[in-house]
Amino acid sequence: MRFLIIPALALALNGSVGAIDFNRQIRPLLSDNCYQCHGPDSASRKAGLRLDREDSVKSDRSGGPIVVPGKPEQSKLIQRITSSDPDEVMPPPRLHKKITPEQVRLLKQWIADGANWQKHWAFIPPKKPTVPADDSGWSANEIDRFILARLKREGLKPSPEADRATLIRRIALDLTGLPPTPGEVNAFLRDRSTRAWTKWIGRLQNSKRYGEHRARYWLDAARYADTHGLHLDNYREMWPYRDWVIKAMNENQSFDEFTIEQLAGDLLPNATMEQQIATGFHRCNVTTSEGGAIADEFLVRYAVDRVNTTGTVWMGLTVGCAQCHDHKFDPVSQREYYQLFAFFNNTTQAGMDGNRPDTPPIIRIYESGKADEERKVRAERDELRKELRKISTAVDKKLDELIEDFDTNTAVPWEGEKLYARNGTNAPNVSLPIGLGKPFTLFVQFTMSDDYERVELFNQLDENETGIRVWSDTINEGAELELAGSKGSLRVTQIKALKPGEPRRIYFTYDGHADPASIELWNGTRRMTRNRFPYLAIDQFGGDFANDAKLKFVASSERLQKVAFFNRILSSEEIIAMEKRESVPALIKAGPKKWDKFKRKQVLHNYLHAQNGRYRELSAKLSEANRRLEYIARTTPLTHVMAEKANARPMANILERGEYDKKREEVTPGVPGALPSLSDGSPTNRLGLAQWLVRDDHPLTARVTVNRIWQEFFGVGLVKTAGDFGVQGEAPSHPDLLDWLAVDFMENGWDMKRLVRQIVTSGTYRQSARVSPELIARDPENRLYARGARFRLDAETIRDLALYVAGLLDEKRGGPGVRPYQPAGLWKTVGYENSNTVQFYRHYGDALYRRSIYTFWKRTSPPPNMTALDAPNREACVVRRERTNTPLQALVLLNDVQFIEAARHLAERVIRDRDPVRSMAFHVLGRGIDHEESKILNNSLATFTGHFQADQDAAEHLLSQGDKPNQESSSPVKLAALTMLANQLLNLDEAITKN
Repeated sequence: MRFLIIPALALALNGSVGAIDFNRQIRPLLSDNCYQCHGPDSASRKAGLRLDREDSVKSDRSGGPIVVPGKPEQSKLIQRITSSDPDEVMPPPRLHKKITPEQVRLLKQWIADGANWQKHWAFIPPKKPTVPADDSGWSANEIDRFILARLKREGLKPSPEADRATLIRRIALDLTGLPPTPGEVNAFLRDRSTRAWTKWIGRLQNSKRYGEHRARYWLDAARYADTHGLHLDNYREMWPYRDWVIKAMNENQSFDEFTIEQLAGDLLPNATMEQQIATGFHRCNVTTSEGGAIADEFLVRYAVDRVNTTGTVWMGLTVGCAQCHDHKFDPVSQREYYQLFAFFNNTTQAGMDGNRPDTPPIIRIYESGKADEERKVRAERDELRKELRKISTAVDKKLDELIEDFDTNTAVPWEGEKLYARNGTNAPNVSLPIGLGKPFTLFVQFTMSDDYERVELFNQLDENETGIRVWSDTINEGAELELAGSKGSLRVTQIKALKPGEPRRIYFTYDGHADPASIELWNGTRRMTRNRFPYLAIDQFGGDFANDAKLKFVASSERLQKVAFFNRILSSEEIIAMEKRESVPALIKAGPKKWDKFKRKQVLHNYLHAQNGRYRELSAKLSEANRRLEYIARTTPLTHVMAEKANARPMANILERGEYDKKREEVTPGVPGALPSLSDGSPTNRLGLAQWLVRDDHPLTARVTVNRIWQEFFGVGLVKTAGDFGVQGEAPSHPDLLDWLAVDFMENGWDMKRLVRQIVTSGTYRQSARVSPELIARDPENRLYARGARFRLDAETIRDLALYVAGLLDEKRGGPGVRPYQPAGLWKTVGYENSNTVQFYRHYGDALYRRSIYTFWKRTSPPPNMTALDAPNREACVVRRERTNTPLQALVLLNDVQFIEAARHLAERVIRDRDPVRSMAFHVLGRGIDHEESKILNNSLATFTGHFQADQDAAEHLLSQGDKPNQESSSPVKLAALTMLANQLLNLDEAITKN
């Protein structure tokens, strides 16, 4: 549906009544009322008439031309729309559309003036218009001259410049997503030099915070998230792509390179790892591996998503409307849609993602030297395997004779074993020799019973004790191990519940490192890999294990049958042998004739381990090599990338009604005919498409991009419909400015930071946001830019601001997504039992306070405090966030533990200041408060103080919210009262609004 421009502004945007503009006034009228039956879609076209093409409108037809230039009364168009005959009038009454008298007048005047026809404005390559003159001295750059010329035509004037405190807060939030500190505000207020503003802009753009904030807009468009999005919605390792976008923003990569690398970095000659990571843009799409899903169908869905996203992000076109039929309004046929589809129809990605975190194609991102180490260890492993095969083959030939004298009681010598409980006999609580750098293996055999949902095998430790905790339940998780330190812990959980009544033999191995990859779980002979039976490391590790950590038994002997501790890591061969050794005597007794090849291998394996020292030595080395390779794999980040099929050319079939199994005509890659054609010699693959998008003669890419960046600063673009530059989209409010910015952007190397500087150094940007009744009446949405932009901050900025002013924000950069506070049970509500994101495990420590761009994003249940504030779920491309105002948003800011904790620490930060109220307000608002404001806030503080003096338990409860301990404990009543005041300030409209 076309955006309807509010009546008060319609005339202003459409120009004077006397000058009919076809693109602004006539084409939208025809599109809204006529294109459904007489537009680009051949399938729904009636009478062979197209009102979207000049040749059809003005050609001779039976009954006369539709339009006779200069003669409206002889034009069939006027005759039909003014007819009183229900069988003749257009649009037909059944469509419930009616052309108004004013619209009839416009059409008549247009025809009387010669029926001038124009190509849709967005499909005409932009030309750099002449910059209007300005003799007022107000304009700071070319942007202002275009804005001022329009204001003059409307009889309006720009607003005065905002005060300096407002300006520094505005620019800091716009460029970094964080407010200025009181010290920075005061320094800027003191600097009266002519370069103060540009110096501050340069400082902000050179900050690493710049990329973290600016990347967020792009990640919405890229539909970036940390999970697959469908069915199990399992974890997907994509965060290196997010970090690549941040880096590209900070390094000011030109937008043309930014485009090419994301769409086709893998196809560049000698593509670097960074260029391959960039192609994660089109691996961010939603995928599935649901049982019963059809791979071919989902491959079509993935390509459709890529076509539609590319069309929205770079061309601002709703090309997806042509998936099932010709586009109803824009010149994109179904055939052309599938020509675009063909560019993305030659990837090696499978239709089913396997519910894996690493669905090919992927690349691993090795630290310096890691790749060489991996190659070296692989070579060593291959040699060890050869030697072991030689020994095994030689012994196997005479195994039948050797086993006659084999004593199975000595089958496997266990060096380093410390057995603490066996056959139902509990051992006393013991101290274990564990710590950093001290590997171990813990073996537990236990049985879950029907009447217990949860079994704690080793009890919770006392506060500040270090040691091992192990438990299991039959509801949510399987076995869980926690290495507990007083400063945090390292915990892994097998996300697969154990069935009651079945004995379970679980092994935990720990290699002595302080990271999640240091722990492995074995369920009997099966290693619980990340792909098949995922487990999550959830807590931050304090690294403060005592050398004699405690193991406290709690389970009764009827459930806990065996416990063994080894002061080393058992090899996979040893674990398998340990699991099998109880069955070996029976196999030997039965004799070789009763063995199949698997049983023979089992006996051989045990015999070699018991009787052949060389085999044991080589096996231990092989286990160590495998462990090292597994550790490198687990600790080496990976990310999803694009890759083309070898020896195949991109192609597609037109799909009838868009259905995957109704293939019709085959087509090769191509672009819509309404746009420039591909260059001669251009590769007909994703690289050719990317290069075509950033050609200087492409009418859309530069316009769409500068419009979206403008939108980020003013809340709305020069074209309000940022994702639709087609016929149903809104016409630009300032077409000459849009074209000037687009051409200037291309002429200056697609330089994104330069474009941002142009915007924020303009007088237009620096205007006060105060609004007069006259301006509200004339321009309620500020489309003429006669005042500064004022709108609520985005969700991430609101959260980051609260943490920053409280002194809590952890500015560690990059890495996997973190999981801060959220209400319990949300993931479980939308999750499946076998999903590795069915249970939400929040982080502890500094990870709770990372910037919001690093928050783990589960598509089926995004962070609730973000979604309440209008963050998208990232299931699809979003190029403009909507802003709503609901009571739930205020409730989030008032009650979410993250915001309460921020308020508490802000209160601590100022409690010893001479005037805590003024200090607090300055931190939050970035300005000093006047006497009346101070009086209001102090009255609130007095009310809060009285409340907590009367109910000190309430004060203690408030101060207990959040993990970060209180540093100020001398006056809990005062701290609680200041916490409530801080909470109030952080909820002020001024605090959460770009002023």
